[in-house]
Amino acid sequence: MGDYFSNKGIIHGTTVGYTPEQNGAAERLNRTLLEKTRAMLAESGLSEKLWAEAWATANHVRNISPVAGAKVTPYEAFMKVKPDVSHLRIFGCTAYVHIPKEKRNKLQPVSRKGKLVGYDQGGQYRILFDEETVASHSAVKFDESTVGGGSIASGDEEDESADDQEEAANGAGTIPPSGADGGTPNSSDMDFEMTDNNSGPSTSTPSRGQGSMPPAQFPRTHNAEQPRGGGGGGGGGGGGQASTSGGNMAPSADNNIGGGYADVEMQDRRYPLRERKRLIEWRQHPNGRVSYGRINAAISGDVPEPSTYAEAINGPNSEEWKRAMDEEIAAQLSNGTWELAKPPEGTRLLPCRWVYKVKRGADGGIERFKARLVAKGYEQRAGIDYGELFAPTTRSASLRALLAVAATKGMPIHQLDVSTAFLNGELEEELWMQQPPGYESADPTQACRLKKSIYGLKQAPRCWYVKLVAALDKLGFKPSQADPALFIKKDENGIVYLLVHVDDIITTSDDEELIRKVKEAVGKVFKIRDLGEAKVFLGMEISRGENGEVKLSQRRYIEELLQRHQLVDAKPRSTPLPPGSKVLPAEEGDMELKDSSDYRTLVGELNYLATSTRPDIAQALSVLARFMGKPSKSHMGLALGVLRYLAGTRELGLCFGGAGEFALEGYSDSDWAGDPATRRSTTGYVFKLGGAAISWNSQLQRTVAASSVEAEYQATSAAVREALWLRKLAGDLDLGTGAIGIWTDSQGALSLGNNPITLVRSKHIDVQHHLVRERVSRGEVVLSYCSTEEMVADVLTKALGEIKFKRCRAAMGLAE
Repeated sequence: MGDYFSNKGIIHGTTVGYTPEQNGAAERLNRTLLEKTRAMLAESGLSEKLWAEAWATANHVRNISPVAGAKVTPYEAFMKVKPDVSHLRIFGCTAYVHIPKEKRNKLQPVSRKGKLVGYDQGGQYRILFDEETVASHSAVKFDESTVGGGSIASGDEEDESADDQEEAANGAGTIPPSGADGGTPNSSDMDFEMTDNNSGPSTSTPSRGQGSMPPAQFPRTHNAEQPRGGGGGGGGGGGGQASTSGGNMAPSADNNIGGGYADVEMQDRRYPLRERKRLIEWRQHPNGRVSYGRINAAISGDVPEPSTYAEAINGPNSEEWKRAMDEEIAAQLSNGTWELAKPPEGTRLLPCRWVYKVKRGADGGIERFKARLVAKGYEQRAGIDYGELFAPTTRSASLRALLAVAATKGMPIHQLDVSTAFLNGELEEELWMQQPPGYESADPTQACRLKKSIYGLKQAPRCWYVKLVAALDKLGFKPSQADPALFIKKDENGIVYLLVHVDDIITTSDDEELIRKVKEAVGKVFKIRDLGEAKVFLGMEISRGENGEVKLSQRRYIEELLQRHQLVDAKPRSTPLPPGSKVLPAEEGDMELKDSSDYRTLVGELNYLATSTRPDIAQALSVLARFMGKPSKSHMGLALGVLRYLAGTRELGLCFGGAGEFALEGYSDSDWAGDPATRRSTTGYVFKLGGAAISWNSQLQRTVAASSVEAEYQATSAAVREALWLRKLAGDLDLGTGAIGIWTDSQGALSLGNNPITLVRSKHIDVQHHLVRERVSRGEVVLSYCSTEEMVADVLTKALGEIKFKRCRAAMGLAE
């Protein structure tokens, strides 16, 4: 070495013995990695023999993690690209390695169980199979809810018995692990986790999945009526305003919440033994509901959706996904969306990725496998890569109103789907994108110059909407003044409506020949799929009765939620919340959730129902949404109680048409000082057309009302504002623009709205609420009185008893 140093001009220096501080940087790094290694081995329960694997993993995670004093991670500083963290998993978690079909027969397990101990080159994982054997694999599924020591079991019986013992020990509060309840995963359940070989490494470690939890606590409630059949528990969380209304379309989330809360009941002190027996039965049969949910999922043909290109081509259904990607590339090339060229020096290239989706029909069967090439628009720069972004989507109230008109007039309802809609938009900016994963050209210096819009770009929705408006304008369609996503064509031949939500279109007319001509005309401008009579629109099922009635429901969505939250066989409830309950925020000593995102996910999933087809749960969701910041286990129990109510009413839907008066009318009500934490009141209103609700709202008022009259007047003000919008929509739907009737059960609010009264008790009311008087005087709204017993909106302000609740539910047009 001395000769080498001399030839290279290197001065070789040494440190003094036993003085590591002279090489402080290296020694500190060794200490950091040692501390991480020690913690990882201790937490995972793995043998110290695996210290080298743990050390390498700790170093890998450090290289792709933020470092104090530096703006970028070590990986980015060296490689000049941001690290990808999608491959990171909890060290020591259970792993299921896929066994290729060539190495097994049909009756043998499709995977082998092991534990994750590190990462390898090329997007592979280091898997420990026994105490000595470690190998690298790419097709792996992980169960991050099971981390710990012990032998690596391979038999079904061993895993099941271990799960049973854990369930029996923890009782009703146990959450079965997601997707792995013991034994080897079924091939229909396998969702192989793989990294994209074209991506770099990753940034943050995913949160640990929940294991077992203590038994759920019951909510602090003030009950006017005690439920006989039990309900869901609930109270604890942050304050704030919450609203549940039939407003804009909202997607649903997909996250698994453990079944440990599944049988949380409202305590009924009159029947303590009955409650205790129910919980004991749950402990004795911990896996019953889980297994039935899994069976139902298998029967319906559950197909995993890959998250990366590598996972798609190496996992199950690879042929289908490859065919879908070929179709997407062909569509983009034929559409002239981009072309390969050499970008100017210094050009910033947008990264891209594949997104995979299994499209299903109304019966739950697979219609097609869909792959979409998406640009990573979150890396675009404002003012450089994009300008204006706004693009309207239809309100769900517009859809329900259009269906009510179609049902009452017996008009056919058809559906279109615009293929690769966003690829039709014209770009104003010059953008370059990386080549699609799996479809790279032989010349790596080339990139995709975007000639048109593509999915994932921030401006893509706006580009598509501008293109669509221009195309429909040439065909004679004009956007509605009330809803710019509703297009209307009216001439001597009749009237045709088009309701657009991105690339999904509903069309209806009193003449089916006009619908056929519209499809043909739109098909000449855009590539479309004619879906015939409308069956499913944005997850809502549309069905027609013998006399032309239209039913809008979400039965399949409810069943998916029940399976996801392991409540397939749960005992149904008669009301969403316990009658008369007043839910309070969490206090010191209340049992908090380990992961509050579970609660937020469930409330979000239920809120999609509450704003789309189920106004009967709107009040419950308005209450539960107030505790998103700090939910307790009792709140989770209440939320799952709503799901149990839906389990028994999954067939309910809004039924438009049939006999009855075709008039637009509304109901307004409030629950004075109903929120026990803030003493604010709750506004509730509902508008009906064609026999069912088309718009509704349940919302905590912004200010404290000094009297019940003031609370009712505020609720009437909110209803009037919605009525003014509906009046414009009714004019566009050719229903006339007459005054809309609003019913209230408050004589005081009625007097304030109909007369310019100024009294000591009302002079402080905010001027914004006196909009009611102005619109009444103009003849745009008519206020009328109805008794509390006939007040339909009562169900949107408070937790009613079963009899009154069902009467209000039926009055809103919800039926089987």
